[in-house]
Amino acid sequence: MYVIGTAGHVDHGKSTLVEALTGIDPDRLAEEKEREMTIELGFAWLTLPLPGREATEVGVIDVPGHRDFIENMLAGVGGIDLALLVIAADEGVMPQTREHLAILDLLQVNSGVVALTKVDLIDDPDWLELVTLDVSELLSGTPLRGAAIVPVSARTGQGLDRLRKALGKALTGTTERLDEGRPRLPIDRVFTLSGFGTVVTGTLVGGSLKLGDAIEVQPGGLKGRVRGLQTHRQNRPTAEPGSRVAVNVSGIERDALHRGQVLARPDLLRETVLFDAAYRHLPDAGMPLRHNMEVKLFVGAAEIVGRTRVLGARQIAPGQEGWLQLALREPAALARDDRFILRLPSPGLTLGGGTVLDPHPGRRHRRFRPEVMERLETLARGTPADRLLHVLRRQEPVQPEVLQRSSGLDTDSAVAAWEELVATGRVVLAGGLALSAEGRQRLRRQAETSLGEYHRQYPLRAGMPREELRSRLGAPAMLFNQLLDEAEQAGALRRAGALVRLAAHAVTFTPEQSQSIQRLTVEMEAAGVNTPSVKQCRSAVGDAVFAALVEMGRLHQLNQEVAYTDEQYQAFYTQILRLLEAKGSTNAAEVRDRLQTSRKYAIAWLEHLDELRVTRREGDERVLVANRDRPPVDTTYPETHG
Repeated sequence: MYVIGTAGHVDHGKSTLVEALTGIDPDRLAEEKEREMTIELGFAWLTLPLPGREATEVGVIDVPGHRDFIENMLAGVGGIDLALLVIAADEGVMPQTREHLAILDLLQVNSGVVALTKVDLIDDPDWLELVTLDVSELLSGTPLRGAAIVPVSARTGQGLDRLRKALGKALTGTTERLDEGRPRLPIDRVFTLSGFGTVVTGTLVGGSLKLGDAIEVQPGGLKGRVRGLQTHRQNRPTAEPGSRVAVNVSGIERDALHRGQVLARPDLLRETVLFDAAYRHLPDAGMPLRHNMEVKLFVGAAEIVGRTRVLGARQIAPGQEGWLQLALREPAALARDDRFILRLPSPGLTLGGGTVLDPHPGRRHRRFRPEVMERLETLARGTPADRLLHVLRRQEPVQPEVLQRSSGLDTDSAVAAWEELVATGRVVLAGGLALSAEGRQRLRRQAETSLGEYHRQYPLRAGMPREELRSRLGAPAMLFNQLLDEAEQAGALRRAGALVRLAAHAVTFTPEQSQSIQRLTVEMEAAGVNTPSVKQCRSAVGDAVFAALVEMGRLHQLNQEVAYTDEQYQAFYTQILRLLEAKGSTNAAEVRDRLQTSRKYAIAWLEHLDELRVTRREGDERVLVANRDRPPVDTTYPETHG
């Protein structure tokens, strides 16, 4: 499917020519008919002969030519494949002719045909030849150079057949819109129909729409479904990219929609108020584009006021190119590679235009940073793999399929770029998520830095709890576990139960702390089973040292009151286990007598064995449920010093 858009000065006969070609009057408003001037966008269609192909139905967008309505023109011209530049033969090239031509150039509409209208008013052949030469000279410095120039009269029909053939021939040289699986419909009209409800229209790009498809309208995040589709007033089960489409939407009220929003597949677009762009300032703009200048942005069918942020330069002079961030007053729905126009709000003047490089840069850039310029260069001129890698670095870690959808690349290009990045090692999969090689190294460094800081803050702790480290990194569980595996295999980290530490980390006690530990050990071993209380132990060595000894397995704390040295713990555990093995169960009195202690210590031991699931309580008895020769204690702690 193709769409032709008219362009040209006011009253040069655009609407009359469209009606003569199509049989459809594109002026639908009473005011337009009264003033004989197009104010809003008009729509029509016709069937054109395409050389070497079957005749094709083509949509036509008729745009206003008057300078007061040029901003309405911009709402329709962005989605066209071919320009029909209309110039009245009796007047020749006029101001809006030049402005429309500049806009077509900025939007990269590179194919067109010129219709020299009103030739029935020309009696002098020399005048017609002069106007034709003037038009050729005008086009020579534009993408439309070499375009066919066809004299026509909409009133007499002269030249209309030749014009149709010229349009068909020009369309064969354009690239058909591809179905990239990313359908977007910039909304240029919204209305309701009795019995149907909300209807929106626009030129579909990026992919096809089908009846029943779920859709989302941005900005706003409005969810709905495709209830009906029409192209050229014909019901269709599917709308193809490049076609003018009317979509009957269910689930969204008319009052929630307006021109400038974009209907798309759910989660395809996100609204933004800041974007990065490559920009070209028109040679005849009359002023430079300055930093912090208020401008009107025209993109798709949207018109939004914003402010410029010129990057890498003080300003952009007429005829020059540069980098911009646009800060918008209202949200827009943009995609990578969208073309846009900037105009001065008052007086109305087209300044220039460009290409969206990054619709979601995340923050305002420092204007003169070299790394910012390098990044923009990569976005503007990089390969698909470079572009995919850039998006990954901003989103990582991310699922590969989500990355490919958000890259702005078509499916085949995104898949090929992904395979290239994986093959060259610039991208890795970790825990099912995509990471750049730099991103994976950065996470490794962050993990090691976090552990180092933790060890400095808590030098007597065995390591950081795994979940605390994962929280600091903000990494999903599968990715985090794989990173730990890799770091441990590389010898950088060590894991012990629920703790993680740097491989080089070891608890170091001061000479004073070592002496206090030795004194406590002697005291506990002398006391035997009736060991000093936990409170006394903490007082003897300090809370931090006591916690470190427990973490290392040199002390074992049964409860809030009772603790033993490792040697004591192993000995008393073995005695109670042998008692249980002899008769299958025991009680507090038997443990008390076996250990020759008080009920306080006997109960502490029995409750501890319950926690270890060595025993199960049944009334006053503890029944043996697991015969463990040694207690399940993790003593894989790094060697300590002091």
